[in-house]
Amino acid sequence: MNNQLLAIIGIIGGLLCAVADCLLDLKGADNEKLGEGKYIDSKWQDMAHWRFVASGILAMFAVPMYTCGFLSLMNQVGTEHSTFALIMKAVFCCGAMGGFMIHSYLCLMPTIYQKIMVTDHFALAETVISSTFRQIIVPFVTLYSMLVIFPSIAVIYGILAGMIALPVWCVIMNPLVFQLIGLLFRATGCKWFIDAPSICAASLGLAMYGVLALMM
Repeated sequence: MNNQLLAIIGIIGGLLCAVADCLLDLKGADNEKLGEGKYIDSKWQDMAHWRFVASGILAMFAVPMYTCGFLSLMNQVGTEHSTFALIMKAVFCCGAMGGFMIHSYLCLMPTIYQKIMVTDHFALAETVISSTFRQIIVPFVTLYSMLVIFPSIAVIYGILAGMIALPVWCVIMNPLVFQLIGLLFRATGCKWFIDAPSICAASLGLAMYGVLALMM
């Protein structure tokens, strides 16, 4: 499979993942964080269960697809910097495995909450959700870093160091920068930015690896 096709698949995968994020996390400005750890969203109880099912199914396709975009970029970088490209491919593929695990878990949290709250037992729902989150926090943070943070920093460094033959302004085209921009929008407090673009910013950033690959 040629790198151009891989890049296009990567872009589509990132966009699919953004849709999956919106299905999972688009709740509205009236949502409140509940419980001691603030892991629970008040809108979960009113959200249609099919959204979480559909979100998980989309992520199943999106994760391997957006991985293709990064692989396309590193394939091209690897012609001159093979060790750097090989290491980053390995890191990203491990992170992508975690990306699906993380997304699947986040789709289960509201389902657990909805099922337990049928009995109106908030304390039990909070205990179950908090304990399961603490159980996976180490792989959650580690694999998220390998998917979003480390590859983004490596690509930024590669562009600035001249290892990746792209214009300097391309340093903004990665999930880490996109996520920070999304959080800045949310920090404005404007109700239009409470959910989007923050909830899908990282996925759109993952799609950018395919764009960068096409620009090479």
